[in-house]
Amino acid sequence: MDIQDLVAQDRALRKSRFLGGIPSPERPRRVILNTDAHNEIDDQMAVVHALLSPELKVEGIIAAHYGTHTDRDSMEQSYREIQHLLKLLGMEEKVQVLKGAPLALEKPDVPQKSEGAEFIISCAQNSTEPLYIAFLGPLTDMASAYLMAPEIAEKVVVLWIGGGWWPTGGPEFNAFNDWMAADVVFSSRLPLVQYPRTTYRMMRVGVAEMERFVLGKGAIGDYLVSLFKTWRVSTPSPREWWVYGDSPAVGTLVNPEWGYYVELPAPRLNPDLSYRHESGDRKIEVCVEVVAGEIFADFFRKLEAFARGL
Repeated sequence: MDIQDLVAQDRALRKSRFLGGIPSPERPRRVILNTDAHNEIDDQMAVVHALLSPELKVEGIIAAHYGTHTDRDSMEQSYREIQHLLKLLGMEEKVQVLKGAPLALEKPDVPQKSEGAEFIISCAQNSTEPLYIAFLGPLTDMASAYLMAPEIAEKVVVLWIGGGWWPTGGPEFNAFNDWMAADVVFSSRLPLVQYPRTTYRMMRVGVAEMERFVLGKGAIGDYLVSLFKTWRVSTPSPREWWVYGDSPAVGTLVNPEWGYYVELPAPRLNPDLSYRHESGDRKIEVCVEVVAGEIFADFFRKLEAFARGL
């Protein structure tokens, strides 16, 4: 393979058929966020990044569960965390917050009905342009919406932070919290961009960056730093960095060229979270690499402007 072939291959990897071109404040993307916001600390940064991005029109934020192994009411905890973020941003009246399913699917053909799933259906059915739905946790609400109204596959693009490495799969938190929903989405007609564990772990931020670019940037900046510092000292040994693994979904919505994508046959997901590869023509996009520096720089720049009232 010569250099021209390598360049052509690189350009092909850059292009996402599902994410399309680069949006602008004049022509923003319609976006719904689905987030297990209280589970860790990466959801908060991704949500704030989306809300501060004029390239995105966030039509609603759906609170997701994160299982019952740490909090029995995990969806409610996420709901309260989203409301807290909006209060710190002064956006309480500007964005709808909805409750998603409190638990994972129990059967692959029976939806977990919720106002979040109904909201997805309503927004999709009333849309004349693509609706992008970024899932920063389990896919319960997307699978449920699809089971209730499969025709919405023609109107939406799904982004999912989740799933193990390719091609084998393996342990991964968001897949673990509803493997059945992930399998429903993998086998559906929904356009899907997956950001597996190997990709989202590229998003690492250290203490120095948080103190330099986030601390002192209004109440929301101070809150994000406080979360970071609390989590890093709560581990067996203090860490100098953290994986902000939900940021790729928002970053590549702002600019798809901050990711590299390959089109692959959709797998099925087994209960042990391994992938099962079957013959068929269903294809998904897998984001195999992200330009973390560009995504974080965009967030830092927007946070600075917000703090200064610009």
